[in-house]
Order: sequence, then structure tokens, then C-alpha cells
Amino acid sequence: MKYIKGFDGLRCYSILLVIITHLGIANNFEVGSYLRDHVFYFFSGSAGVNIFFAISGFLITTLILNEISQTGKLNVKYFFFRRFLRLLPPIIPFYIALFIFMKLGYVRNTTIGLLASVFYLFNFVPKAKIAFSTELSHTWSLAVEEQFYILWAFVFSYFNENKRYLIIFFLLILCIIGYFVLPSIPVIIKEQQYQLEEVFFVIRWTIPAIAPILLGALFATLNFNNYKNIRIRFSGLKPGIISFVVFLSPFYLNDSLMPLIKLFHGLGATLILLWIYNNQSSGIIKVLEWFPIKYIGVISYGLYIWQGFFLRSGPNATPKIWVHEFPYNVILAFLVAILSYELFEKKVLRLKRKYKITTTNKT
Repeated sequence: MKYIKGFDGLRCYSILLVIITHLGIANNFEVGSYLRDHVFYFFSGSAGVNIFFAISGFLITTLILNEISQTGKLNVKYFFFRRFLRLLPPIIPFYIALFIFMKLGYVRNTTIGLLASVFYLFNFVPKAKIAFSTELSHTWSLAVEEQFYILWAFVFSYFNENKRYLIIFFLLILCIIGYFVLPSIPVIIKEQQYQLEEVFFVIRWTIPAIAPILLGALFATLNFNNYKNIRIRFSGLKPGIISFVVFLSPFYLNDSLMPLIKLFHGLGATLILLWIYNNQSSGIIKVLEWFPIKYIGVISYGLYIWQGFFLRSGPNATPKIWVHEFPYNVILAFLVAILSYELFEKKVLRLKRKYKITTTNKT
């Protein structure tokens, strides 16, 4: 299958959730309330990133398995050429624009944060202002994905299918432990004790952040191998409803399980991906393929990059100028993302054909 209908529609939903969150909508809900922690989570940027991660794991694993089935192995060099041709076009102009804004004093100058982002390490940047930048905060997810790509290329190069399953389950167990244990680990800084989550965004560390990606990779493998007729089992309306109920887990998840909210919501997103893959003629898919929805999904990567420049992580970030104010920030984010895709990204993406064995949703 060269193009999976409906996935771009999910990307549209995901990027809109990120934009809604960075507009500061969550500020209308009380911190620690059910509305903010449970209800709003379903409409939050975190939920959007979970979906992006699940799609990434599902598609990249499907792509690799297709290549191995055709050629007998993964061409690692071509794999990374395709990754960088996909990732670099929008982000290079973003870094240049941000560097100029830093030098002009329109945003806070954080050289350490910028270098960490360039080298896909921003998910490990501490909360301290010397390194953290609100304009770069969204690049933590790009770092996690790139770290996963490196891991996954290594896994598929040196381990057989059975061992890959074991690796996925082992990493998922580490993620579960990480969600519960990492935040409360004590650290001493200048003779003052803190919890680790007070110093770092620990849920953004590779472990446990890759959990939704691993789930996407796991079910992509099961789907590719048609494990226990999983394709038939996910055909029809009933499995779609069940998948959506799991996807709604933020609404009903018990407080004691809230540390695992990304895992449960990511599982729901992955099951929906599996259902979409095996129900391509469904009316729901036709809605997701409606051109405005599909197009926003197509430009979602560039839009994700540039909304960080204009919307940043929220309306209270300083310093700021008129381009950071609503509605100019939203308009400019969409405008620049469209121009970037139509005038620049399309041309670069064509180069991927030189290094392509198979193709799936431009991944």
C-alpha cells in the first residue's frame, strides 16, 4: 500500500491540538482539576504529539518491513538519507529565522538550547533558562523521533523478528517504570535537594517518551505479518468503536494510572491507525480525506515547526513582538508553512525517490 488514506486527516487533528494548546486554552482550567488533567488532555498538544508518535512508529516500521520483504535487508544509509530529506527542509529555515530573532533581541538568546535542538537532544535540556527556550520547546518531540530512528535502524539491522518483539516489550516495560519512577528521583543541586521532574522534563526523555512510537511499531509489525488474522479482526465498525473507546482513556483513567496517560492514549491512537489501515473504504476515511483536512495534514510537519516560532509554548512567553500576538501568530504559522511546503519542501522531497525502496504516506 503506497498511500494510506486517513492518516493525513489524523495529522491535521494532531497539529490543531498543538496549536490550541499553545494558544493558552488550558489556562482557562484550574490546575489539578479533572477538567484540565482528564478532559482537556484529550484536546491537548500532548494528545496531538501522542498521535504523531503513533503514526511515526506505525509508518516507519511498515516502511522498513516492506523494504526488507522486497530486498532482504534494510539499507541503513538510504534510510537515513530519506529521514533527513524529510526532516531538514522546514527546520533549517526555522533555525535561521530563530537565530536572527535572537540576535535582534526579539526572543531570548539561548545558544545551548539552540545547539541541543540542532543535534536532536532538546528532550534532555533542563528547565533552567540558560538552556531552555520556549521557541524551541516543541523540538523535543523531533529529538525523540530521531533517537528512535537511530535505535530502530540498529534493531532491524542486527536482530530477527522474535528478538525485535522482545526488545519492544522490554522497552515498553522500561517506559512504564520510567513514568512512575523518574519524576520523583532526588537530585542535589548546590546543596539543595529537588525531585528530578523539577529540574528536567523527564517525560520527554527517550525513555519513557518513545512509548507511543513503540506501540505504533508493534502493531505495524503485527499488521504486516497479519498475526492471528489481525487485519480481518480490525475490519468493520465494532473494532473501530473499541479503538475509539481506548482512545478516550483520558476521560475515564483512574488518578492512580494518570502517570501512564500517554501510554493508554497512545495505545488508543495506534488501534485507530490499525483500524484505518484495514478499512480504507469507510465513510469516516472519506471525511478524513476531505481536501482541507488532508492538506493541513500534508503540511503538518512544517506547521508544527513554524507554530513554535510564532505561537511558542504559550501566550505569556517573553520577550515578544507583534508576530507573536493572536491572530497574527496563527495566520503567519499557516502562511509560512504553506509557502515552505509549496515552494521548497516539495522540491526537496522529490529527491527521496533516489533513495526509496517503497513509500508510505511520505514518511
